[in-house]
Amino acid sequence: MVISVYDENIPSNSIGLLAGLVGRKLVNMIKFNNVPEQELIDNYYMESDEFFPQALGPMLFYFEDGLVIGGGSIPSKNSVVMWVEKKENGKHREWLQEEDERAIPFYAKDYEEWDIYLDQFVESVTIIKEIPESDSKKLGLPNERGVLIKFENGLDLIMSHGLHDCSDSESLIKLKDINPYFEGRLEFISIGKFD
Repeated sequence: MVISVYDENIPSNSIGLLAGLVGRKLVNMIKFNNVPEQELIDNYYMESDEFFPQALGPMLFYFEDGLVIGGGSIPSKNSVVMWVEKKENGKHREWLQEEDERAIPFYAKDYEEWDIYLDQFVESVTIIKEIPESDSKKLGLPNERGVLIKFENGLDLIMSHGLHDCSDSESLIKLKDINPYFEGRLEFISIGKFD
């Protein structure tokens, strides 16, 4: 399936893109950081092993056939967003995240905990939507807090909008890392599964 979407959008407006990931082989992941590394340590109290999943910036997922998708966070919608960075044929957006000289890249291959996702085939994709309380200021927002990707070897990862710490930050987490606050407050909407 050839992907043709370029624009940044919430997951429910990117169903074709999400469904098209099923059966593809993930070969690289990069998480970008928009502040100096020392600031992550001093101001955000991160350890160096947290830089890849928690860095303050967007992420890119590279697939074997050349497709590259991006993911980030948009607090005004309480949601993650996605876009196509590059199509399988090499066509790409005018501005590429990977060419941003101000952003510091962290690579999954350099982190043992995340390296295990590389060279794995996507088995299923699911949107994770927060169900806000009736008096919440989140009512009327998309509230699409994550995209859950499961792999054929049983691994899972979530492109998350604060699911690990109830924040407005983009991160990569695993199902087990969802903050207990969200228990009973999430809806899982299946998009596609590999048969």
